[in-house]
Amino acid sequence: MAIVGRIPRRCVNLPPGALRTLVASALKGTVLEGPALVEFPRKLGAWLGASHVFGAASGRSAFQLALESLGLERGAEIIFPTFTFPVMPMVARRLGYKPVFCDVDPVSFNSGPKQIEPLINERTGAVLATHLFGQPCAIEEIAALSRKRNIRLMEDCAHALGVRVGGRCVGTFGDIGIYSFAEGKNMPCFGGGAIATSDDGIANRARDVLDEASFPDKGAVLKKAAVIWGLWLITRPEIFGVTVYPALRLKLFLGQPLMDSEVGDELLSDFSASDPRVYRLANVQAAIGLLQLDRLDAFNEGARRNAHVLTECLDGITKIGVPSPSTGDHIYVYYPLTVEPSQRNELRAHLLRRGFDTKNTDMSDCSRLGPFRDDGAVSRGEVAPREASILEICVYPAISEKNIRRLGHAVVEWASS
Repeated sequence: MAIVGRIPRRCVNLPPGALRTLVASALKGTVLEGPALVEFPRKLGAWLGASHVFGAASGRSAFQLALESLGLERGAEIIFPTFTFPVMPMVARRLGYKPVFCDVDPVSFNSGPKQIEPLINERTGAVLATHLFGQPCAIEEIAALSRKRNIRLMEDCAHALGVRVGGRCVGTFGDIGIYSFAEGKNMPCFGGGAIATSDDGIANRARDVLDEASFPDKGAVLKKAAVIWGLWLITRPEIFGVTVYPALRLKLFLGQPLMDSEVGDELLSDFSASDPRVYRLANVQAAIGLLQLDRLDAFNEGARRNAHVLTECLDGITKIGVPSPSTGDHIYVYYPLTVEPSQRNELRAHLLRRGFDTKNTDMSDCSRLGPFRDDGAVSRGEVAPREASILEICVYPAISEKNIRRLGHAVVEWASS
């Protein structure tokens, strides 16, 4: 079994100097507190075009900070796209809000005014507009609708840091933008997250929340950082081919699960036993963020370039659905291939045998999940959930154009068989 040219499902994007920064923070005692906690929010705010930025220990923690900063009445309805990361509406429910789900466009997987407006009523407090997979939703139109109906607008930018619509960064069109710096995103910072706003009232409430928040445990921060650095190492294509890839091939041969993360009801079951609270961003995470911001636009352009090559390779293949940007920019944090649900695992196995690892999406059709079935969820009858048709491909710039073309050839080979 050849090991050259094996491509992982994710290429964790850490900046040069990440390990040095981690070690220096540990030696200097600046893992939790230090100067980057002031500089990073200031620099990120200027980069985004937002007046205020506040860090948090994770994307989930940042979303909770956003909710607690909006000043909504408990019991208010929040409109979510039904196809999203299910922990988000679960956090809202745990804080006393009612998630209400709108449908999404079947091609972009984003929601727009057409899906959102019919669900707005006197109980609606906010809308969460999500820019899924790195493609912006119709945010200008959603913002206009939110202003017209006098409701708050949050933007989920976990997949979209650096996406611009009309030259303006997503996350700045609504009242508050929410960002994630997890290892699977385009700007990992050994974990972490942030919110951005230009509303002084929201900013004041966010400061109050953070004044009462604590830092995560120092040992947990260091352990997480070490794990993410290890993931960076083993997702270098040349390392992946001699470490994880042989294990995946063995699992495929034995008919075992391919190292997939928990999703859907299983994920929510674990989360329901947790005690969600807001934790502060650690200084070492902020220090990595400062390194990342200087290179993020170039990284996004590299992913965009690879995605365009792959899309060109798959042009005309009717058995496969590819991303089709319809609004603004697209940075392809994830490149979702869509196939018939009954064929997804077959395609995944074929690509793995050809040297390309892929991933089932972490997103879920929340209308089908146990905790939300009675929350005004969109009914789709007996149709398979959307996640059953999606296979995520990594197109990050760590992968050469030659290998992207090899990937395209492997997909065409499967579709033609």
